[in-house]
Formats: sequence, C-alpha cells, structure tokens
Amino acid sequence: MQSVEGGIVTTADPGLARTLRLLRNVGMETRYCHEIVGTNGRLNDVFAAIGRTQLRKLTAHTATRRAHAARLDAALADVAGIFPPTAGIGAGHVYHQYTIRVNDDRDAFAQALRRDRIGCTVHYPIPLHRSPAYRTAVHLPHTDNAAAQVLSLPVHPGLAHGDLDRVITAVLQHARREQLAA
Repeated sequence: MQSVEGGIVTTADPGLARTLRLLRNVGMETRYCHEIVGTNGRLNDVFAAIGRTQLRKLTAHTATRRAHAARLDAALADVAGIFPPTAGIGAGHVYHQYTIRVNDDRDAFAQALRRDRIGCTVHYPIPLHRSPAYRTAVHLPHTDNAAAQVLSLPVHPGLAHGDLDRVITAVLQHARREQLAA
C-alpha cells in the first residue's frame, strides 16, 4: 500500500525490507551516507497535525531567527577565520540553520564549543558526490572544502537573549584562541 508520503509495506524478504527502509529515509541507514536515491517518506498523521499548528508560528519564528542571525552577523563580521552565512542579492534568508565556515580545524572548534555547552552541529559532513548513491568521478573541491568547514550554531526561536550572548562569547573566545595558536 502506498500513499502520497508514507504508507505501509510488508515483506518477508530482509533485503527488500532494507531497501524499503532506505527509500523512505532519503537513501540513508547511516546519517549523511546516502546509499541509494530515496525520499523523505517518514511523515505521519501526528507529525502532519503538529506541522499544521506550527505553521501558525512560522512568521514569528522566522522573525526571531532573523533577529538572532543579525546579532550573530554583527558579532562575527570581522572575526578572522570565521565566515558567517550570506544571502544572495534580493533573497531573504530564513536561518533554519546558522551555518558558519571555520577556516581552520572545524572539528576542534566544535569540540571546544561543546565543552562550553554550546550546541553546534556539522550538517552534511560527507558531500553528496562522495556518498555511495551519488558517487561520481567529478572533482568538486569547493564542495569538499565546504563540507570540511561548515558548523551550524544555535539560532532557533527558543534561544533566550542570554543564551545567544553565551554562544557569541564562546565563538569569539575560541576564535581568538585559534588566532593566537596560529
């Protein structure tokens, strides 16, 4: 049985079952490692109901994320080795994530932030062209560099003013340490 997104399938074949799980989870069993081309087929009625309720908050949440991002932009604008996100001319960024690029050792920088209890995440550490499902012989050095440098900082609407201050302070502190060590 299939629906627009989601549904139910039963099988006694373990190989087919695994393939179906991959298909519904954008081709991944291991996070960010796409083995095949798949879809996001995980939405259920409960999540759909929650999503409908959340849509009512979208405008306010986007405004809050943009305000947080503006504070981060101002604080990080001239920090050597840290590159804040940018939006194209005429485009409006919604800041679902606030992803910076760290010029030096991104993983050490992230560990330092985590030691300070600053939540940060590396989204897409494996470029798609290096995942098994999409692997090609193409040479994409900018994509490889981006995957090695990106780090997402907290920007969600639940951040209190003081929380954002802590994020900014920690990022600046660790960026200065990196500069002194270089």
